[in-house]
Amino acid sequence: MLISRRAALAAAGALAVAGCASSPVVNGDPATAPSPPAMPDPPVPTQAPEAASAQAALAALEAELRRAAGLDAWEKRDWARAAADQCAAHLALLSLPDPLSAGEQEPFETPAPVVGTATDAEAVGTELKARAKAAAEALESAATASNTPDLRLTWASAGTAASALAGKRIPPVPGEATPGRFSAPTREAALGVAISHAWALVYGLGVGLGRLGSKDPLYEWGLSRLNTARELRNELRAALGADTPTQPAAFELPTAMDSAKTITAGWAALERNLLEGYATAVAGDDAPRWRALMRAQAKPMAELGAPLPFWPGWVA
Repeated sequence: MLISRRAALAAAGALAVAGCASSPVVNGDPATAPSPPAMPDPPVPTQAPEAASAQAALAALEAELRRAAGLDAWEKRDWARAAADQCAAHLALLSLPDPLSAGEQEPFETPAPVVGTATDAEAVGTELKARAKAAAEALESAATASNTPDLRLTWASAGTAASALAGKRIPPVPGEATPGRFSAPTREAALGVAISHAWALVYGLGVGLGRLGSKDPLYEWGLSRLNTARELRNELRAALGADTPTQPAAFELPTAMDSAKTITAGWAALERNLLEGYATAVAGDDAPRWRALMRAQAKPMAELGAPLPFWPGWVA
């Protein structure tokens, strides 16, 4: 058999090593040699009871929304489908042992929801409102039980989105941002962001009201909202105390605000910014008040015709 020079040299080297090495025979009974320690099984993930309750409530809400979308008596079928897609997006993330991990995970099993039986629009609407409220409350409990700021904001964001569905107004949209890990801001920095958006909203409402006629239907809404916005600003100022930053003299407006249409769009953008400001407050402070104010921000946005993204408060 012909072999190459390299193979021959390799064989010679192997023989030389074998000739110099000690005997490979093992003295004693091989059966008595110690076995390597067995690797322990990875721990089985356990789901917090608050997370399990929120998962079940979201599944129940999604099931009723899917059913409503297929009923002839329910006219808001596009809204119901969009709302159901939002619930599905929340379940896909929140059913994972670690919702913010990029690794592959086995989701917790979602219990089969009880499907409603009502067929007339009024009864279906009542059932949807009840399920949206139940989901929002369960998600708030999960946010309260969260042990990190990023998870707290994740649950609070889903709670805000679910709470908004009770109004059955504007279909939610997927949006560009999804929850992820972040370094939490300090309480002072977070509330400083929130009050800056409250100042901007007060300023923008004042500018818009000055350019609207007093008989414009939007005027009364803006006047009422201005009073509320001032109260929100004052609350943030009191929470910050001596750490309140200096208020700018003016703010850049998001639109020209030279017509009812651009004023509406501008106010909606400022309201969305305030929601994101409250989300920052949620990340920086575990006080439930900021989560309540974050949820409440869905109402003025809906009244101005502005949709919520699936994950309100998260910015791409």
